[in-house]
Amino acid sequence: MTLEVFAKIFAEEEVPLQKFKATGDYVLQFWDNTNGLPQNAVYAMGKDKTGFFWIATEEGLARLDGTTIKVFDKGSYPIMLDQTYYTFFHGKSGIWASSDRSIALLEKTILKVIDCEHIVEDSWIKAISEDANGYLWIGTQDGKVHLWKNDQFNQLPNWKMEVGTETQSLFHMGNGVMLIGTNRGLFAYNYQNNTYSLLTERNVNASKVLVESGRIYIAIPDKGLFRLEEDKKLIELISFEKVKDINFNSLTKDANNNVWAGSTENGIIKINAVGTERYYFDEIKNYTVRKIIYDGENLYLGTHGRGLVIVKPARVRQANHPEILETNVKAVFQDANSNKWVGTKSNGIFRIKDGEISNINTSDGLLLNWINTIGEDAENIYTGTTAGVSVISKNTSKVIGRITEEEGLKSNYVYAVYEDSKERLWILTRYGGLHYRPKNGKLKLIQLPDQFRNTNFNTIKELSNGDILVGSMNYGAFRIVDGVFQENIVLPLKPGENVIYSIHEDLGGDLWFGTHGGIVLYSQGKFNRITKEHGLNSTSVFSITHDGKSGIWISNNFGVQYIPDSELERFKTTGKDNFQATTVTYNKSHGMPNSETNGLIFPSAFKDDEGKIWIPTVEGVGIIDPLNVDWKENSANFQWDEILFADKKMALKETEIIIPAGNSNFQLSFANIDFYNPAEFALSYKIEQLNQEWIPIKDQRTLSFNGLKPGNHTLLVRVLRNGKMDGIHRLDISIKSFFFETLWFKILVISLFIVLVYFVIRYTAKVKIASSLEQLVNQRTLELSTTNHRLKEALEEIESQNVTLKDITWQQSHLVRAPLTKALGLIHLLINYPKYKEVGKSKEELEREILKALEELDGIVRNTHSKSEKFVKDK
Repeated sequence: MTLEVFAKIFAEEEVPLQKFKATGDYVLQFWDNTNGLPQNAVYAMGKDKTGFFWIATEEGLARLDGTTIKVFDKGSYPIMLDQTYYTFFHGKSGIWASSDRSIALLEKTILKVIDCEHIVEDSWIKAISEDANGYLWIGTQDGKVHLWKNDQFNQLPNWKMEVGTETQSLFHMGNGVMLIGTNRGLFAYNYQNNTYSLLTERNVNASKVLVESGRIYIAIPDKGLFRLEEDKKLIELISFEKVKDINFNSLTKDANNNVWAGSTENGIIKINAVGTERYYFDEIKNYTVRKIIYDGENLYLGTHGRGLVIVKPARVRQANHPEILETNVKAVFQDANSNKWVGTKSNGIFRIKDGEISNINTSDGLLLNWINTIGEDAENIYTGTTAGVSVISKNTSKVIGRITEEEGLKSNYVYAVYEDSKERLWILTRYGGLHYRPKNGKLKLIQLPDQFRNTNFNTIKELSNGDILVGSMNYGAFRIVDGVFQENIVLPLKPGENVIYSIHEDLGGDLWFGTHGGIVLYSQGKFNRITKEHGLNSTSVFSITHDGKSGIWISNNFGVQYIPDSELERFKTTGKDNFQATTVTYNKSHGMPNSETNGLIFPSAFKDDEGKIWIPTVEGVGIIDPLNVDWKENSANFQWDEILFADKKMALKETEIIIPAGNSNFQLSFANIDFYNPAEFALSYKIEQLNQEWIPIKDQRTLSFNGLKPGNHTLLVRVLRNGKMDGIHRLDISIKSFFFETLWFKILVISLFIVLVYFVIRYTAKVKIASSLEQLVNQRTLELSTTNHRLKEALEEIESQNVTLKDITWQQSHLVRAPLTKALGLIHLLINYPKYKEVGKSKEELEREILKALEELDGIVRNTHSKSEKFVKDK
């Protein structure tokens, strides 16, 4: 009955857990002090409600989103009172993390810290728990229990323990009852009536308490796991004596009610009804596992010395055959009967048929164990090597022949063997060796221009129109129509890049060449190229395989890269300018045997009947199942995190933030939480008001902005999953400005400037007018001065002239008057001469006197005229 009850309570789910049994079925991801963890000893760990994974270490708390770790310590978060936290408890508000003397609430960030200094005194915190009302209970090493309620501490009433009692665990049963595990037994405390009772014998060390369906289970150090009966009896379920390497402190229960424990020596232990089951991981065999969490998909192991180890199901599987594990695999092939053929570098060729594997090598008649290429026809398999082609019968799996230079090959160095739709067998070699053999016919050599007689041909593809396209080294591609050379397509590549590894034809008839210089598109007679700067992981592209669903899978030196058809179409329309391909990479961290895949072989990848893509690597075969890729929309757990400005950190709780004035330089952090395959997501961002193009976000989870102007800005982060839109996340940013940065201030400044300009112009105009007036006045003054001088001279002249005129006038009035009067009088006397008898002179004498008076008058007139002419001349 004991085993039956245990089996019912701790029922296991075998199917999902078996994924960790075979080496090729899982991958290990390590987080330690080399990639973000502050220290390698893990004390506690757990996921909060937002989805972040928290780890407690000796040097602080760490938060993982699946891609990056963020450290919370006293240096970066002064709210913390302690550096080291030892215990986590999942409550309604988040994770309660306890140190020796404080408790922190974790939910996306550190929400608050409770100072417990005055309740521990010479003790320390040992256990924490939360009741149904959300109140926090704290057990200390001195045996006391405290209640944190309404921001106040209250000691548990009537709880009196003898000296030496330690509170080790707390568990709320409901209905106001709390289990208190101590080193002196397990107690049930009713905090509605403040009474308690001992449920076990006095000396039972109830270090851990588990409750399921009303039954109580107690883990006792160094003894085992027990079920508590109503009569205080302990029924042993698992004896730790039988599992001596168990780390008791790691004992936990997962969501599926499996009981787990870490080993002090090797791996982890799953405890079930019939005993124990171990999971070994060579990478951590020397490290103690302290904490375990299993979420139904991943195993999270907190270790002492190795940090956090996440055991994940492999996204890329491996061929589950030890014979080809860790083997340098070359050409891979699936024949018409769905058998898989795996060529190797040194072990010959393997055939996988109905799950069974067999090997054919030089001891069986192969020319060489280094297999460059694999092909077929209806009856045989052909393996090309540097010594020619070996022919293997499909029916007997025996080597039945060879094709070498003796049979007509241009060279024994064979790069590719291929059968087209007309059942012609093509064999490509060095030194211009472009051969084909019709069905039931003889080997023929394609006639090429002389300049190609030494060309090495290494890949081949039959196009949708029946043309044969052959790739070469350094001489581009060759089109063969009906067995006749048609054209040479010269690729725009440098000599070192001009190696065609693979050829792909899309549904539109455009050609994509995998080369040593990236992917070259040949469309409508024009070339374009995708390189590393456009998103490829490597300069070399060894294979291009379409999944038949939504995109191509290319192999290179850094794994396998998925590119959606939508991205290829976008490249066709936009070209390489500003093009950044949205891709997904699968490498060793996803289960690839090695991230370095093999090239210069044929085929360098193939898609099997189930749609799975086989990729050869230097350490085995990686198998990708594109059909199992999750394509759900709006599945990303994107979270805005914090903003940092002026050395202040502030959690982003809303999608709108206000930044105080004077803080145009700031950092924004965010997270895209995913622990299963973060590589599926591609992020990019833009400021809606500033950028038209999306800017790719690589591995960083912070965005820095420098000199962003005050005002309203909209930050957009776009999340693509497997190349498809998952969602766009918006953050409205309002940057406040000082008064001198506001629009009103600018209007005021502009207005004042205009007024100032007006007054300056007016002042300048006045100055100019004044200057002009001054110049005019000066000019006028000068003119007046000159005029005055002239006037003075004129006055002097006038005065002189006046004198002259006066002289003339005087002469006229005096000198002229006398002779004129005399002449007039004498004339009057002559006229009236008869009347004047007493004149005393004769008429002749009178006439002579008149003549004399007139002559005198004439002299005066002449003299006046002479003076007048002189006056005019002087003027």
